Amino acid sequence: MGVCIQCDNEALKDSDYCAVCEEREFKKIRGWLFVPAIGLLVSLIAIIVSINTTTRVLMEHYSAIGAGAKALLIYELVFYIAMFAYTLFVCSLFFRKKRQLPRFYIGFLLIWLVFYGVDLVLAHYLIDLPYVFETVKALIRNAISAAIWVPYFLISERVKRTFVR
Repeated sequence: MGVCIQCDNEALKDSDYCAVCEEREFKKIRGWLFVPAIGLLVSLIAIIVSINTTTRVLMEHYSAIGAGAKALLIYELVFYIAMFAYTLFVCSLFFRKKRQLPRFYIGFLLIWLVFYGVDLVLAHYLIDLPYVFETVKALIRNAISAAIWVPYFLISERVKRTFVR
């Protein structure tokens, strides 16, 4: 057994910390949890930009836009507004380290995945948007993100020990 790197007490087996310091260390948002934390904050900014852009297009070009495009833009605008509220909620759970966070964060990832899938299908049928890499890129990116973070939030010891309140 070694010595704790924080307080010079006896460290736990296979750890650099004693029991007290290890418990304190795991309660902090550290390690890979910085990536979803930054992702949530970036998502808030991206959603605000998307709401602004979609609203501007609808207001400035409403009479010139076809019915299919209007329906698609309204669907997107309603989704962005709802996701802004949900993302604020998930951020509050994350930064207050609430026990419910893993469930809601996984929901956050899956909702975005479903949205991009539905949005792509609607765009294809309503405005004849082709299925090419550029149009499918966001769906692929979100599928990869969900494939990484859903298992992490389900099995990670860091997640289980950080979100305990």
